[in-house]
Amino acid sequence: MAIHLDASATGWEKPVQWFYRVLALAWLAKGFLGWANLVALDAEATHFVAFSSWIYFFGLIVVPILDIIAGVALWISWRWGAGVWALTALGFVGLEFFGAASLRSPALTGIAVVLLFLHSMRLVLLRSKNERQITIV
Repeated sequence: MAIHLDASATGWEKPVQWFYRVLALAWLAKGFLGWANLVALDAEATHFVAFSSWIYFFGLIVVPILDIIAGVALWISWRWGAGVWALTALGFVGLEFFGAASLRSPALTGIAVVLLFLHSMRLVLLRSKNERQITIV
């Protein structure tokens, strides 16, 4: 037995799906760039002795792993992957706010904030419509 939520009644499922697929590729690239920064490109910034707190360790090591997980989750299923991505993007914006992110890009932070806002608006608009149907198979 499975419960299916009919989301095709909205009429804009395919464009949203492809938007999240493009976002998945961009977030995968961000994750791989973080790992390239860690492994080879910027050897001066990756000294483990330079970690003054756990937040820098999280920003340098854990966030690229979460970026790749969020990108794969978005690519596989945008419906639940969008939630994984939103949590990861909120973590990235929080690290940028505290100055512990490895990329330190105000432009990328601004784009992430705009995308989080658009994602939240999509959820609000989707939840406000009552024309969705639930099918129990």
